[in-house]
Amino acid sequence: MKTIRIFLVLGIVALAFSACKPEEVFDIEEQFTRDTVLIEQYLADNSLVAEKDENGIRYIIKEQGTGANGKFGTTVLVKYTGYLLDGSTFDTNVGGNTFEFVIGQGSVVQGWDLAFKLFNKGTEATIYIPSKFGYGNTGNLFIPASSVLIFDVRVVDLLGNE
Repeated sequence: MKTIRIFLVLGIVALAFSACKPEEVFDIEEQFTRDTVLIEQYLADNSLVAEKDENGIRYIIKEQGTGANGKFGTTVLVKYTGYLLDGSTFDTNVGGNTFEFVIGQGSVVQGWDLAFKLFNKGTEATIYIPSKFGYGNTGNLFIPASSVLIFDVRVVDLLGNE
């Protein structure tokens, strides 16, 4: 009787595993290529010309600031609005307090740590961040997985940037 139960349990386990679909393996570089195409299409559709850093982050400087650009360890005070390619806003602090973070500390999406090294105090810009440097294939409560992020930013101040 014990042997029958063991075979019955093994049979159920085998049946359960055979019913499972193999998980699709996420390819971050393939997604990065898709994101790049989406960003390029968005820029073209909106007649925008953006610069690109060595990581593939696109940005448009609307107003150039002054002084040195941010660097690792610089504290950034920023006003921002974040939205998706479809135009839906997922976060903003405009009308409220500035947001503060330290470049390279990992407290923000990687795209911010990379992009804010390109800006100095007073810069107003739009940043186009591929999902690889945003929330990746996980997303969050307000941002779907594999989403390109767009941020309108104004660098209010850079502290410790001497």
